[in-house]
Amino acid sequence: MKRFLRFLFWGLLMSLPACEIPFPLDQDAEPRIYLQCIGVETGIRLTPQYAAPVSAPGGSLKNLSVEMQVNGAPVSAEVQADGSFYSSTLLQGGDHLDVSVKADGVTPVHGSTRVPAQSSVLDVQLKNIQVDTIKATRVSLTLDHAPGEGEYFGIQIEAVSEVTYLTGESEHFVTWLTPGYILSAAESGNFDLEDFVQVNYDGFTLGSKEYMPLTLVTRKQFEGAIYSFYLNSYDTSILNGIRDRMPGGDTDVIGGGIVSGDVAPGSGEGQLDPSKIPVSLETVYHVNFFSLSPEFYNYAKALYQSNFDFLSNMGLTPANFTWSNVSGGLGFVGAIIATWVRALEIPEES
Repeated sequence: MKRFLRFLFWGLLMSLPACEIPFPLDQDAEPRIYLQCIGVETGIRLTPQYAAPVSAPGGSLKNLSVEMQVNGAPVSAEVQADGSFYSSTLLQGGDHLDVSVKADGVTPVHGSTRVPAQSSVLDVQLKNIQVDTIKATRVSLTLDHAPGEGEYFGIQIEAVSEVTYLTGESEHFVTWLTPGYILSAAESGNFDLEDFVQVNYDGFTLGSKEYMPLTLVTRKQFEGAIYSFYLNSYDTSILNGIRDRMPGGDTDVIGGGIVSGDVAPGSGEGQLDPSKIPVSLETVYHVNFFSLSPEFYNYAKALYQSNFDFLSNMGLTPANFTWSNVSGGLGFVGAIIATWVRALEIPEES
C-alpha cells in the first residue's frame, strides 16, 4: 500500500503541465478585521486580529470595541491577557449568537451563528475484533436520533496509557488518536481522506498550534443513529504511509493534524524505557463527541483543505482561500457543544 501511494503521489506531480498558473493578488486591498469567535456551552471567546493586504505593512487594531448578543440581548465580555474577549455566558441549543467588532481605520465586521443542540449519546458499545494481523476495538455510539441534512459533528480521542515494568514501576503517556474505519487490506479500496478531515482544537481556538486533533464527522459515517469507528485499525498504517510521503517545508503534518496513533509532536511523551521490561499496558480512552454549527464545520473543513493543499504550498497551483461567514472582514463565528462519553478502558497484555 505504501508503495502504491508513493507511485500515485509522484505520478500526480509528473502529470502536472510544465507551465505557470497565474493568479492575481489584490494589491490595492484595504486592511480588514479577522476574527475567530467560538461559542461553547460555558461561554464565548472572540479573538480579533488586524489583517493587512499583501502589499501593505502589518498593523494593529486601535480603539477596538466588541459587542456580543445572545438571542438579541447584550452580554458582557472581558479582555484577556492574550487580547481575546471572553464572556462566561452559558449557551444551549437553539441560542442565536451575534457579534460585532469595530476599530479605527477598518470596516466594521459582523457574524452570527445558531448554537447546535447537544448530542445525546444513549449507548456505548465496545467489541474487540481480530482480522488478519490487526487487532482492533470497534466503538459504537448510539445517538437519540439519526442525523439529518445539515447536522455536523466532531470527535476527539485522547488515550492515556499506563505501562507496568517487570520491576513493578509504572509510567504514563498520552497519545491523540484518529478514529478508523477500515479493518483490513481487502477494504483499503474504500479508503477516503474525506473520512479523516481534522484540525487542531484546544477548546478555545480552531487551528491551534497545540496538537489536539478534532476529526469532523457527518451523517456519511452513521448507520441510522449509530456512529461506529475503530481504535488501532488498518487505516492507521495508510495514514502514516501518506504522511511519510508528504513533501517537507511548511506543509508540516498532513492536513494540519493527521498522525493517527502517534504521540503528539513535541510532547516528549510516549517513549518506552528500553532498559526496562514492560509486562502490561492498560489504556483508558477519553472521548469527546461534539455537535457543530454549520459555520464551525465549514470553516474547519476549509482550514483543513488549506493545510492539506501541499501543491499550493509548493507553488504549483493557486492558493486555496478559506471560508468565512464574517461580513466586512475575514474569519468565522461558530459554535461547538461537547458531549463527554464515558472513559473506555481496554486492558492489554504486552
